[in-house]
Amino acid sequence: MSGVSDLKRDVISACRILGEQKLVEGFGHVSARLPDSESFLLTPRISLALVGEADLLTLNLDGKVVEGHHPAPFEAWLHTAIMKSKPSVNAITRIHARVANMFSVTERKLEPVHNHGSFFAGGVPVFKRPDLISTAELGAQMTQELGDDPAILLRGNGQVTVGRTIPEAVMMAIYLEEAAVMLYGALQIGTPIPLSASESKQRRIEALPPVDLERAWNFFKKRADRT
Repeated sequence: MSGVSDLKRDVISACRILGEQKLVEGFGHVSARLPDSESFLLTPRISLALVGEADLLTLNLDGKVVEGHHPAPFEAWLHTAIMKSKPSVNAITRIHARVANMFSVTERKLEPVHNHGSFFAGGVPVFKRPDLISTAELGAQMTQELGDDPAILLRGNGQVTVGRTIPEAVMMAIYLEEAAVMLYGALQIGTPIPLSASESKQRRIEALPPVDLERAWNFFKKRADRT
C-alpha cells in the first residue's frame, strides 16, 4: 500500500504545483493510474488548492467511481478515455494556462522555439470542438486528436498534458505554457524561428533526462510548499 500512498501524495503535490504556477485557478483536475490495476486516482469536483489525499476518487476504466464520496469532475470522461486507450500514459493534468489558450482560438499553431518547447515538435494539436469533455464519445474523439503527443489544446477551454509519471505530466504542463509565452513574445518583435524536427529531438534528450526531471519536480514541490 505504500506505493498507493506515495502516488496519492504525488497527486496532491501536482495539485499544489499547478496552482502555484497559476495553471489552474479554481478549476482543473489531475489523475494517476494505480499500479497493477484497471483503475486510476482522480481529483474530485473540488478546487485543486483545497484537495487532500482523503478526497481523491478511484475510478475504473468504464468511468465508474469505485471509491470516494465527492462528485467526480464534469470531465471525468477525459481521463477515462486517455487511461483506457493509452496504457503508456500514467498521469494526466487538465489545466487552464492563459497564454496557451490564445493559440487554441486562433489559426496560429503553437510550435516550439526554445529548448523546453521541444517536446511539442510539429505543433500542439487542437481539439476544435468547444464542448467540455463530458461524454465517452467526446473523450474518445479528444484522445484520438491527442495521438502520441504530450499535450493538446482544447479550443477556448484550456489544455491537457500527459506523462508516464506524475512529475512528467506536470512538467509538460509547465513547459507547455512556457512554450506559449516564448512564442507569443517572439511574435511581438519579429518572425519566430521554430525548432526543426531534428533540433527538437536533440533538445528533448538534453532538456529533461531522469535526473533533471527529479531535480525539477523537487524544486517545484518545495516552491509550492512555501506558498
